[in-house]
Formats: sequence, C-alpha cells, structure tokens
Amino acid sequence: MRKLAAALLGCLVVAGCASDWQAQVTYQVVEVYDYKMAPSSEPEKRVRLKLAGEAPSGVLSKDSLASQGVALADISGDVAAGDSVTCTAKQHTSGATQTNGIKTELSGCRKA
Repeated sequence: MRKLAAALLGCLVVAGCASDWQAQVTYQVVEVYDYKMAPSSEPEKRVRLKLAGEAPSGVLSKDSLASQGVALADISGDVAAGDSVTCTAKQHTSGATQTNGIKTELSGCRKA
C-alpha cells in the first residue's frame, strides 16, 4: 500500500497540477485590418487589441493577455480604433510537463 501511495505521489510531482484562470478583461482597439489566410482567399476583417490598464489578479501569464487579435465578426457591436472592448479571457496550463506556453482564448467580446 505504501508503494502504491509513493508511486501516485511521484506521478503527481512529475505531471504537476493543471491550472485555469478566467475573468472579464477590457481591451482597447488598436486597429481594424484585413487578413488573408492564403493568396486566393477572401480577406477577413480582424481587430488588434491591447490590454487597457493592468492585468487582473491571478492571471497565469500577463504577456499572453497583453495583446490579442480577434476576428471582427467575433465582437458584438461596431468597433473602430480607440474603442473599448470587454471579453471573457481564459488561460489554461496542463502542468509542469507542458512545453507549450500559456495561451489566452477570448470569447464573448462586445463593445464596452
């Protein structure tokens, strides 16, 4: 029984613990621009956002949160450069063995 407990504890130490974070975050629209995935494709309107103010407490990665790009169609309301947008920001890490950086996903964006 002790060997089993030690083995399970060892697995937890190696794998680390996953961590999640989510909050409402306000961004400022830096620019609206056309983006083409391929030369033959139709351009998509995208919005470049930068964090307005300080990062919320508990955020896993401030760098990943600071600047974001989203499709204009994913934002409710008409936006232009200088406008404020509020989004739900989610960050996730799988633990100590994760080799990828922490990524931020934005959803539910709307003009503030």
